[in-house]
Amino acid sequence: MPKSPEPEGSARLMTTTEIAKEHGVSRQTIHTYRRTGIFPAPVEGEGSTRPRFREDQVDAFFEANPKQPRKKRRPQSEQQGEPVTATTARNRLTETLTSPGLVGLGAEEAAEMLDAYRAAVLRTAADELAEDDHLLAAEELRRMADEKPEAQDG
Repeated sequence: MPKSPEPEGSARLMTTTEIAKEHGVSRQTIHTYRRTGIFPAPVEGEGSTRPRFREDQVDAFFEANPKQPRKKRRPQSEQQGEPVTATTARNRLTETLTSPGLVGLGAEEAAEMLDAYRAAVLRTAADELAEDDHLLAAEELRRMADEKPEAQDG
């Protein structure tokens, strides 16, 4: 059995990689703890330039500061049904608007109504962006609102 570099009875010394593996955190997390000054100080040792930490101090640190689950920034909603392309959605709306039993508009009137709605949505989004100083994106949305949508194959 290889001889341990630590004298008998002294605390085991651990590298950052070993700590990360044993405590289920990333090495970057340990470096962040060290930068903020809350992590135990490394121990001076012979034979290696890598910082090593006393196992008992590391264990005490993680006992006092348990690993926290990462906060999700944006809730992910589950996909429901089949994905619908913009062209498919537009075609379905046109069918609804031109159906005699539902709305009963002519095809041209339905297309004009959808174009007006699309432009209104884009302008509203542009106005909201402008309030947040996203001027370039706002101008791009306004430009898109003024254009006729391109016909797409669906």
